[in-house]
Amino acid sequence: MDRKRIKFVTTNNGKFEEAVRWLHELDPSLVLEQAALDIPEIQSLDATAIGIHKAQSAWRVLQEPLLIDDGGIYLTRFNNFPGPLSKYVYEGLGLEGFWLLAQQDPRCYFLNVFIYKDTTDTHKIFEGRCAGTVQNPVHADLGHAQLPFTKLLIPDGSTKSLAQMRGTEEEKKYHHRYHALKNFVAWLKNTKEN
Repeated sequence: MDRKRIKFVTTNNGKFEEAVRWLHELDPSLVLEQAALDIPEIQSLDATAIGIHKAQSAWRVLQEPLLIDDGGIYLTRFNNFPGPLSKYVYEGLGLEGFWLLAQQDPRCYFLNVFIYKDTTDTHKIFEGRCAGTVQNPVHADLGHAQLPFTKLLIPDGSTKSLAQMRGTEEEKKYHHRYHALKNFVAWLKNTKEN
């Protein structure tokens, strides 16, 4: 089997582990290799713009096919904040502080944006989304240390958090990263066939 190798540019092992697990299932001919580059991030609330900028920076270093993963959790009440700033909000407020922001209106969604780049001049964008509500962290089960918000988000149509679903078939129905990867793999297969 001819295997295509793609660099997954992230320092977040949790994101990498999820992507490897799902990509192997979706298309075993694709091999992700982690490139733990610390890429500077532009300051923006637009996850796609951040991802494109990071992909361009990573391309200058690697010069080989790569995937960038960006996004975050978005609270409906706060004009879709914090989005790409989720990591910093978590580091500053913790899950309890985030709950204080969310408790009056816990509606939210996860957005995942993958940027695929395999040439200097082009890139492709793939999105995955999971809408739901934030639960009080007191009631949250432990999840992956590098994916803290999965403990809080209960997808619409479920009674479990994403963390509680981890490693199950049910998780794939809802998970934003899985859907973004699925869109990427479908595009790649279509590109090979044409």
